[in-house]
Amino acid sequence: MTTTSREKNTKSCEELYEVQPEWDEAAKQLILKLQQEVQALAAENQRLRKALLAQRAKGPKMSTKLRDALYE
Repeated sequence: MTTTSREKNTKSCEELYEVQPEWDEAAKQLILKLQQEVQALAAENQRLRKALLAQRAKGPKMSTKLRDALYE
């Protein structure tokens, strides 16, 4: 899996805990759950983008002459 610039800029939960040591365990678990959900959604978004690009590439393409005639 490749690391995106967004992932590089995102602090890990451990780093956040060091900044906010007074957070209770429930808050820490919620943050961890939300961070995992964001990562899963980002991966799903990437898969969907690839699928969309692949689907578009398979579709019929209009010839240049036909396109030019339609735009006239």
